[in-house]
Order: sequence, then structure tokens, then C-alpha cells
Amino acid sequence: MKESLLRKSISAKKDMFGRSLSLSALILIGVVVFSIFFFVLSRGLMAFTLDGINPFKFIFGTVWNPTTPDSNGNLQFGAFPMIVGSFLVTLLSALVATPFAIATALFMVELQSNWGKKIMQPVVELLVDIPSVVYGFIGLTVVVPLLRKTFGGSGFGILAGTIVLFVMILPTITSLTVDALRNVPNHYRELALAIGATRWQMIYKVI
Repeated sequence: MKESLLRKSISAKKDMFGRSLSLSALILIGVVVFSIFFFVLSRGLMAFTLDGINPFKFIFGTVWNPTTPDSNGNLQFGAFPMIVGSFLVTLLSALVATPFAIATALFMVELQSNWGKKIMQPVVELLVDIPSVVYGFIGLTVVVPLLRKTFGGSGFGILAGTIVLFVMILPTITSLTVDALRNVPNHYRELALAIGATRWQMIYKVI
């Protein structure tokens, strides 16, 4: 009886220690995230409060030239082209990558599940783990010179950003789609085939 109570007491102390440790780690993470957010926000607002940049001109201005003053002696901070370009690159890359990702996931799960698990799944997971800076470096050294040679100009622009972001987000969307398809109960597939649906009709019902 005493040994049982002693074990329960030790177990309770371990649970309390684990909870305290987890809570401390959670509070520490919260403090770090809040500190980063506060630092970035405060430094960003300094441009408007101390340097006197007009927020309206910053958002809707079309010229970005922070080094050379204009005719009035003012530096130009127009971020509107960057904002629009960021939205366009994100939208276009998502529109292009989503069909490819869904098709790849369907091939891995529904059409060639064994081959997809053994070969394609590790490749997709490996591509997901590649840092975004690597994709950016490849885009800067391969995609931009190729576009410059093919279409002329500087090579920098929405097309280059869309291609790089497309390659970067394709493995992530594919991995998420694969997980979603594998979480579909298998009896749904069996029921679809049992009532006379073709394989493609079954896949259509699954997705």
C-alpha cells in the first residue's frame, strides 16, 4: 500500500514537472514571437514617424528610389508595384501549381499507390524540406538568365517569380493533397466501385 502511494506521489510530481516545463517553454516561445513582432513593427513604423514618409504615398506610389532625391529633394518610397507584383505572383503560381499538385497526388494515391509510396513520396518530402532561399538562388542564377536570353529585358519580373514560386509550392501542395486523399476512408472507394462506377468516376467522387 505504501509503495503504491509512493509511486502515485512520484508519478504526480513527474506530471507536475512536465506540465511546468511545457508551460515554461510555451511562455518562452510566446515571449520570443511577441518580441520579434514588436521589433519588426517598431522598426517599420519608424520610417513613418521619424523619417516622415507619407503612408499614402508609400502604399500607392509607383516609384521606388530611396537613394536619389527627386526634383524637390525628397526620396521616393512607392511600394505599390511591389505590392501588386507580390499578389500577382502568389495568385498565378497558386493557379498553375494546384492542378499539377492534384494530378501528382492522384497518381501517387489512386493510380500507382505502391510506386508512389516507395519512390515519389520520398522525393516530394525531400523537395518540401528544401529551404526557400535555395529556390531563390536557383531562380536568380538559372531562371532569370534564361528568361533574359529568351525574351530580352532584365529577366526579373512576374514571370520569373511565378516560375520560382510554382516550383517551391508544388511539393507542399502535393504533400497536403496526398495526406487528404489517404485520409479518405477506403470503403468509399469500394462502395463506388460496387455500384458500377468506373475507376475515374470513383476518383472523381473521392476528390
